[in-house]
Amino acid sequence: MKTTKTIYESPIGLSVIKFDFEDGYTITGNAKRKMTIKEFDSAYDFEEYIQEKINCKAIDFDSEYSQFFAYAKTKAQAVRFVKAIEKYFEKVREMVG
Repeated sequence: MKTTKTIYESPIGLSVIKFDFEDGYTITGNAKRKMTIKEFDSAYDFEEYIQEKINCKAIDFDSEYSQFFAYAKTKAQAVRFVKAIEKYFEKVREMVG
C-alpha cells in the first residue's frame, strides 16, 4: 500500500510531502494570495517568480498549470526552501502593509 506523510504545512499554501515510493521530498500546493500579496495566473508563474527571488540550488521543478510542484533530495532542503519562500513573502507583506 502506497502511503504519504505530510512533513510540513506552510501557511503560504505549500506542503512538504514524503511519498513512500519516492526517494526525495515533494513540495506542492498553491500559494495563497493573502500571503503573497501578488496574484499569480498559474503555478508556472509562481514557479518562475520563486526562481527569481529564492535560492533554488537544491530544488528541481515540475509544476503543472494548476499546481506547484518542486522536489528536494532531503527533508531539510525541502523544509528550508519552503521557509525561505515564507520569509520572502513575509518581507513583501511588511513592505506593502
